[in-house]
Amino acid sequence: MPQVQEVWNKLNPRERLTAIGALLIVLGWIIGLAGSFGLGGSTIALVGAIAVLAILFLKYSPNQSITWPAPIPQIVLGISGVAALLALLALLPVLQLMGLSGGFLGVALVAAIVTAVGAVLMVWGAWQEYQLTKPATSSTGSSSPLPPTTPPPSAPPAPSAPPTTPSDTDDLPPA
Repeated sequence: MPQVQEVWNKLNPRERLTAIGALLIVLGWIIGLAGSFGLGGSTIALVGAIAVLAILFLKYSPNQSITWPAPIPQIVLGISGVAALLALLALLPVLQLMGLSGGFLGVALVAAIVTAVGAVLMVWGAWQEYQLTKPATSSTGSSSPLPPTTPPPSAPPAPSAPPTTPSDTDDLPPA
């Protein structure tokens, strides 16, 4: 457990919010499993939450050197988004059953709400982290960065000629 505490201390506030959301998804799944035989908890959201926790752990674990296929905030955001979508979809059938009474459905509702809140927190933290680390993109919506622009060359200064005034010393006839 000391290694988990060390990793937790290295997380920034956005990653902690993401981890808290993932832990709430795990808690919601356990509540749903214990109180209503799995109703209200989303197993796929649970898998996503565990994946996010594993990625955050491996990111700061001292003995790991992993080459990630994409930036870590982007991976975490993708997994969090899918988990949140599925958690919210799992909440809908439970909300339909709210009219029925009984402790069985009440526990399922609590599990679904805890899972959905955890998913929203997980996505919000992942989105904030992604916003800080995303690569710069152009304003036209393309994903390639703009090439560096060089300032236009300045015009050469006009040669300064002494002002000419008509005088009698020139070779022209008088006017």
